[in-house]
Amino acid sequence: MNQFVKKVNPNAPELGRFYQTLGKYYGIRGDVAFAQAIHETDYFRFTGVVTPEQNNYSGIGATGGDTRGASFENQEEGVLAQLQHLYAYATAKPLPDQYPLVDPRFHLVDRGSAPTWTALNGKWAVPGTTYGQSILNLYEKMIHSG
Repeated sequence: MNQFVKKVNPNAPELGRFYQTLGKYYGIRGDVAFAQAIHETDYFRFTGVVTPEQNNYSGIGATGGDTRGASFENQEEGVLAQLQHLYAYATAKPLPDQYPLVDPRFHLVDRGSAPTWTALNGKWAVPGTTYGQSILNLYEKMIHSG
């Protein structure tokens, strides 16, 4: 995963291990969540309103205009927030308690409304009619990049 993103951005942070570990814990594909982060951050180049110092790899709280969104203490916490946000969309089950809740928008999600990546269309990013497909396309590129 890290090697794939570094082909486009050699300065990208090495976050793959956080995505794999936390994804496994929450029952979410960490590799596909990593593809979502690539999509949201433009290969960790942060070409939108969110800055690298925010450790926000999924645009949590960046709801439009100049609204920069949430900031997280470190890289792992930023990945944790993203996985918790995905968990909120994927299921209505209680959040497992090994890690503290760091996603500031967790309780704003229609819990369980997006159990698949394509079900995120129109929910995570608006209008986002092909949001999930964009993530899955990036994932496909990543796994076939060798």
